[in-house]
Amino acid sequence: MSAPCDKLESFVDGELPPVDAENFRHHLAQCATCPPRMQELLALELLADDVLHPAEAEAPPTPSRVRARPHWAWVVAPLALAASLAVVMFVSRRADERTTSELWLAQAPTRSLEARLTHPGADRHRPYEVMRGAPDASRALSLRELARLEDAGDKRGIAAAYLLRGELVQAGPFLDALAPSPDASSDRAVLALARGAPEEALALAEQALKQQPRHPQALWNRGLALRALGLFMTAAEAFEQVAALKEPGWSDEAARRAVELRSRANDEKKSWEGAWESCRRMVTGGAPMSVAEAQTVPGMARLCLYDGLRTADSPERVEALRELAAALDAHDGGSDLVDAVRRTASRRDFAVRRPLARAYAQLSVGTLPPGELAALISRLREARQEDQLLGALVFEQDARTHLDEYQALARDTRDPWFTLLALERRTRAAVMAGEPRRAQALTPEVLRACGEDARPAYRCTTLLRELALAEGNLHHPVEAHAHALSALQRARAGHEWGQELRLLQELGQTARMRGELALAHAYTEEAIQRSPDNCAYTELAYTGLATAFHRALDFPAAREQLDRAARCDTPPSMARLFVVADLARTPLRRPEDEALMRRGLDALRTPGSLDAGEDLLLRHIEGRFYLELDRARGQALLRQTLTEAAPLLATTPNARKARVYTYTSLILDAARHGEFERGMALTSEELGLSTEGTCLLGVTVDDERTFVAARGADGRLVAHYDELRRTPLTDVTGLIPSDVLAALRDCPSIQVVARPPVQGRAGLLPSEFAWSYRVGPARPSAPAATPHRLVVSDVVPPSELRLPELQPWHDDATEGDAPVVLRGPAATPSRVLEAMRDATEVQIHAHGLIDPGMSDASLLVLSPESEGGRFALTAADVQASPLHGHPVVVLAACHAAHATAYVHENFGLPLAFVTAGARAVLAATQVIPDSEASAFFTPVLSRIRAGESAAPVLRDARRAWLAAHPGATWVEQVLLFE
Repeated sequence: MSAPCDKLESFVDGELPPVDAENFRHHLAQCATCPPRMQELLALELLADDVLHPAEAEAPPTPSRVRARPHWAWVVAPLALAASLAVVMFVSRRADERTTSELWLAQAPTRSLEARLTHPGADRHRPYEVMRGAPDASRALSLRELARLEDAGDKRGIAAAYLLRGELVQAGPFLDALAPSPDASSDRAVLALARGAPEEALALAEQALKQQPRHPQALWNRGLALRALGLFMTAAEAFEQVAALKEPGWSDEAARRAVELRSRANDEKKSWEGAWESCRRMVTGGAPMSVAEAQTVPGMARLCLYDGLRTADSPERVEALRELAAALDAHDGGSDLVDAVRRTASRRDFAVRRPLARAYAQLSVGTLPPGELAALISRLREARQEDQLLGALVFEQDARTHLDEYQALARDTRDPWFTLLALERRTRAAVMAGEPRRAQALTPEVLRACGEDARPAYRCTTLLRELALAEGNLHHPVEAHAHALSALQRARAGHEWGQELRLLQELGQTARMRGELALAHAYTEEAIQRSPDNCAYTELAYTGLATAFHRALDFPAAREQLDRAARCDTPPSMARLFVVADLARTPLRRPEDEALMRRGLDALRTPGSLDAGEDLLLRHIEGRFYLELDRARGQALLRQTLTEAAPLLATTPNARKARVYTYTSLILDAARHGEFERGMALTSEELGLSTEGTCLLGVTVDDERTFVAARGADGRLVAHYDELRRTPLTDVTGLIPSDVLAALRDCPSIQVVARPPVQGRAGLLPSEFAWSYRVGPARPSAPAATPHRLVVSDVVPPSELRLPELQPWHDDATEGDAPVVLRGPAATPSRVLEAMRDATEVQIHAHGLIDPGMSDASLLVLSPESEGGRFALTAADVQASPLHGHPVVVLAACHAAHATAYVHENFGLPLAFVTAGARAVLAATQVIPDSEASAFFTPVLSRIRAGESAAPVLRDARRAWLAAHPGATWVEQVLLFE
């Protein structure tokens, strides 16, 4: 008998270790000798045991009985062959149980994975314990166990086994291979949590809960994601929902976690409120804040100390603040506060200063009558009380007022607190002037001043918040989110609960702008729960949620949030009126909405409360609402909006928004009433195109509504309108009905006027059509006598990006028409922008990336600058650099046509090039193979250069390429913008 067969009796007795038992089972399946022998042994043991223990003959076999059977009983083997099968199953089951226990680490008294997995074997509750030191070698995953799961097709089990051991890279592919389901989404959330990506984890958990609202593991993992985001109140709520499920072990732990999270959140609030009361008391002449309390909230304490010095009415009162000043100087570094105490105490004009100090105290705590601020500023200026004047000017809501004076006063203090505050005022002034790009231009200065360890941190928090608001006004939610998140981290580090509350609301708004509904909901609900009785906060928060739900086409949920906002008896905000106007066209409109609209309009139109762009948005909202109640009145208001917006389009982002929104309302109103010709005329009017053109396709999509209208080669209009969409638009394939396509089939070339968010998407028309996106008025052709071709190639990307080297570019042009080539280290963003300025043709051969941390749209990776290392050419860079040669541009880079679609505009490289002056842009939305890019684009450019129309050239090139390379579907993603 061979060596493996020698283990038969040990296997039957259950004495082999789990791995050896598994090996022997594989041997058993292939061995011709062992199975008959095993049947004999097992049958004999059963019969012998029955002889020795007749009372137990009917009982099922147990491990002790199996081990105790005497081996001399083999003589009765022929009598019990049938019983052998039962014992084989029992022994196998015992080995499987041991293997399974080790696979899911079930033998451990505690669990080391905080999240919950959905695989039944991996979701047994044990207390959670953080392990210190290196992983235990006994937790290693057996390849044999993995093979068993693989044979069973249990990808979820394999992923769970890896996740339990912290082997994230190995778990990922198995999770990716799972079919969509609540369990799969929940387990992917576990992976995201382990990778330190709580925003992604939250979205995945919400995805699972949308399909199965009481999914235990998803609720748990959602709570962990919210906690990781610092959203303790909503995290507590998630764990309370788990506790309500009454699962053994899990519910008790969830209840404890909820209590701890709520307690932590409430303690932070109480601590901040106590410090704020101490601040108010000190400013109004009471005892100074204690050093211990100030060290808890050093930012607020410093703010209050400055006000305490301004309201001190005697040298003795000033000196009482010296200890606090010294402690805060020790925290922030320097001696600015002690110096301020010394200067203030040495003043000899307290008789003059005393009444001004009392007035300033009223101003700082909000009891000075509103109309007296200007008079107080004048009195302070005349009395030469520079420190009090510096404080009073901050209370001027319009940062543009006295800006130069403030800058000079701040500079004279030589205090970094006021240096940062002056920069903050400049940023806010630019936004209030309707010039957010000027505020955006201050970004490098802000980031230099507010490095990771910048002091004072409080001022950097407010400065980054202003920068986030500026980016939000420019509709750059990626940048706005990044700045607001940085500000939030600083606010939390400084225990600035009040700053944190404002930033939570603003992060909710930027998440909504980015289309991240789960994140928007989380931030907003957290802000509401932290201050449920503050109507100034909750009205905006509920309205933000209503807007998010409306964008998701969940109109009942949007109405519910409006009802929650109505609990605060305050005039509605502009955002709330916008949602009311949008719901006016649905069955959810209510009779009382008109009174609410009128109340809000009257309150918002208080003189001086709105700038020009906001006033235009408000008029649009009014027209949009009354379009549903009184069509003639609504149309008149919308037309008035267009007229008033015209002179402000170049300088005011809100004017551009109002114009786009207004055309949307007018176009879809015409379509809904069957006025298709008028709808098409409005579509053409918006871009300044002829209304009588042929081979033109107009596409307008807004929430649930779709209007497409085509004028074919014969000039006949074919149109379609519906209100049937129930989920947000994600794919434009199939959007155009067959009868509209039929009307365009005879067109040699089609101009597509697709409004946001359709504009710039691949797949709108079939590949056999010659078509382009028309994104602006016609550009003049470059003068034939002065061609200026530019090629950017052989870029050297930063090494940390680890991008593969692209093939060298080559061209067969003769000496006379050879292009200017920027290659290698010379192909930096600044040099490329300068070289493009007068070019009539531009080719950029480079890597394209989608990096939300750097740009909303895709970006081009160029060679880094010698100073600063900047390598990215973004849509914002291009848009700000005029292209005087009106070039044809080829972006031979992956994802170069990828754009971010907002409600009022699309933002991407092709549109930026057209806006800057390009006549036409060719770019792809997906990956481009390096080996094929030049071969495809070179003949296309050659034919366009020879005077052929770009759209038919692109179509023909696509057809020919697919015929020669049937699998090269990337060419179907190449789009033309004109």
